[in-house]
Amino acid sequence: MKEEMSSVDIKYIVEELKSLKGARIDKIYHDGSEIRIKLHKAGEGRKELIIEAGKRIHLTSYIKEAPKMPSSFTMLLRKHLSGGFFDNIEQHDFDRIVKIKVGNYTLIAELFRRGNIVLVDENNIIIGALSYEEFKDRAIKPKHEYKLPPARESPIEVSWERFVELIKGEDVEIVRALARKMNMGGLYAEEILLRAEIDKKKKANELSEEELKLIFEKMREVFNAPKKPNIVYKDSTPIDVLPIELKWYEGYEKKFFETFSEALDEYFGKILIESAKIERTKKLQEKKRGLEVTLRKQEEMIKGFERQMQENQEIGDLIYANFTFVENLLKELSKAVEKLGWEEFKKRIEEGRKSSNKVAQMIKDVDPKEKAVTIELESKKVKLYLNRSVGENAEIYYEEAKKAKHKLEGARKAYEDTLKKIQEIEKLIEEEREKELKVKKLEKRKKKWFEKFRWFISSEGFLIIGGKDATTNEMVVKKHMNENDLYCHADVHGAPHVVLKDGQKASEKTIFEACQFAVSMSKAWSEGVYSADAYWAYPNQVTKKAPSGEYLGKGAFMVYGKRNWYHGIPLKLAIGIVEYEGEKLPMCGPVDAVRAHTDRYIIIRPGRTKKSELAKKIAKIFEKWGYKVDLDELMQILPPGNGEIVEVVE
Repeated sequence: MKEEMSSVDIKYIVEELKSLKGARIDKIYHDGSEIRIKLHKAGEGRKELIIEAGKRIHLTSYIKEAPKMPSSFTMLLRKHLSGGFFDNIEQHDFDRIVKIKVGNYTLIAELFRRGNIVLVDENNIIIGALSYEEFKDRAIKPKHEYKLPPARESPIEVSWERFVELIKGEDVEIVRALARKMNMGGLYAEEILLRAEIDKKKKANELSEEELKLIFEKMREVFNAPKKPNIVYKDSTPIDVLPIELKWYEGYEKKFFETFSEALDEYFGKILIESAKIERTKKLQEKKRGLEVTLRKQEEMIKGFERQMQENQEIGDLIYANFTFVENLLKELSKAVEKLGWEEFKKRIEEGRKSSNKVAQMIKDVDPKEKAVTIELESKKVKLYLNRSVGENAEIYYEEAKKAKHKLEGARKAYEDTLKKIQEIEKLIEEEREKELKVKKLEKRKKKWFEKFRWFISSEGFLIIGGKDATTNEMVVKKHMNENDLYCHADVHGAPHVVLKDGQKASEKTIFEACQFAVSMSKAWSEGVYSADAYWAYPNQVTKKAPSGEYLGKGAFMVYGKRNWYHGIPLKLAIGIVEYEGEKLPMCGPVDAVRAHTDRYIIIRPGRTKKSELAKKIAKIFEKWGYKVDLDELMQILPPGNGEIVEVVE
């Protein structure tokens, strides 16, 4: 089962994570060998990047409960990186090293062996690290220069001449030569040779030029294969996670994913949850194992007592069944001992065995100390005391049977008690497993195209979208506004561009709602203003063409011609759960618009309650109504700045 990412995996995931460029770092968490970076990407919302030293890096939806007390490493990372922007990510050579650039800082993830996570400044001087270490050729310590391990060959960039030079000189199997010299690991070496149809055990230095060329071509083919992230299963158990589909796993069960991050997250996330469950129940499992050992010992004791009870009972019964014979034997043996003495008696018995004397052969042992002999009676060894009667001898065995029975009852009770304790622990283990784990999966629904913008559905059913920042403002106008729409904008600096889809068919009511949305989602809200002006215009009036001598930046447009104004529009919105295109969605828009689509809603206006606290209050109300809404999703649809709840309509 795969436990860490390979150099090949890192190549593919780094390419994928370049989509995070421009994301803002909100917060950083550290637990053990892991750090989790919470980011916000414009138009996409919350992203969680997980880095586990020596193992993995990818986006995740499996969120571990953050430690109550942040570590010193957490505080160091937050101090230097929080609020910064994810500028770039790259793989060092073809190694298991990833560099993330944030402003003047670089976060380096070492994903080989035990691994490490190191923060360096613009001069490559170490500020801090997950663990401090000293090696022969480099030291991971504050104020030391960070030195990268020696560069390794890349199977993607290696030239044909260099490939031949590296492989031809190896006096080992070609599979081992490929894996080591090309830094690709055994699996990909096997895959390449499988595709080339070349015996993997063939010596590298014995290959012909044609064979080497074929291997080189297949190596290029593998590492330029289209991305097809998948998890490979054997007997329903995940055994590998890959960025491409391999012939090596032909015939295995596979699950395909849209992104490699999703595949890695599913694979390692399940491992994380299982390990969290194991950790959670570790002490209970240890106690259960101890009790199971006790139970096995008690089972053996029960069997022993049952055997003792049965054997003693049977011997007692055997003595009575042969009463006359045993009585006569006791009399004869007693007379012989009285006449000869125990030492001579013992000697005579030994001599009698040699001469095939029947009585002597029956006697298996003589015990002068206890004045007893052991005889074989119906294949059972029976100890008889010569100074006791037949009944007394039988009673000795019956008494032993009673003692064994008494011990057996005690052992059975102890066994039942132990079994009961095991069952109670198993119940506790199950309860612990069913409890909400410290690791929880963020179940994020697939959002509709318009949810990357500010949006609402008017009281008449028209879709209105607005920008959230310069990037989405640009997209709203250039990509999503067409000739049948209307354009709305608040008379406030930095207000969003708002597009009323199919707006030329809309009535005055919907146009007013779109303008009210424009003023409410502007900076006027965060400034605590209760009313503002807005206008609407036709799409052909909106252009990127700037007045002579001026320049329009990203997200900025000019509006030429007549503007149709609304003055003194109140800044008031409502938020509720509405059904649209077959799905229930949290929607924030003008009160009339929300009211038209749901009977239960919350009216808000600019106020003093912090936006995050306002979102929590709204989430609790929704939860009371039976809707579980992600706080991050609420934060994205609420207007900018603080606010307050005016009314809750149920």
